[in-house]
Amino acid sequence: MIRKWTESLSDENHKGIEYAPSPDLLLREDPTEILPQDITAVQEMMSQFLVQKREHLATWFAQEMSQTAYELPKAPEAEVYAPSQVQTLLQQGHPLHRLMGLRMLHIGNRYFVNGEPLDSDHADAWNILARHRMIDGQMLIKFINDPDFISELTLLMNQGYWYFSSVKKD
Repeated sequence: MIRKWTESLSDENHKGIEYAPSPDLLLREDPTEILPQDITAVQEMMSQFLVQKREHLATWFAQEMSQTAYELPKAPEAEVYAPSQVQTLLQQGHPLHRLMGLRMLHIGNRYFVNGEPLDSDHADAWNILARHRMIDGQMLIKFINDPDFISELTLLMNQGYWYFSSVKKD
């Protein structure tokens, strides 16, 4: 886990930390010896770095934990939906299913779906989708008429993460 996080830091060009030996190193009787206080100094420096990078660590952790370790199966009867179709099907009470194995996690109001951040202001709706494998339109009733939410949901559905089962196209 530590290796993966540090790799993510280097991928994002985060400024690392540099160790400067103690100024009294050359004054020591044996300048080749690493003393306990040297290790303590490095440990404190790394602890400060972790504090400074807490936000990055939180985001990385949510992305890492929400990403499945294997390829997700395709949604049954996967099809491309228009936002108006999704809205209508939810209003008609068709159940919406989450793809088996899909992970959706959140930190506060920031949601992550299969390792990807979800930029949205609809935390209450995403919380419902994160907690339930199957959803009926009534559970999302207060969001069904929100075009931004329906567009975001449709995008995720068209990626195969959620799907309607047994819907006959006209």
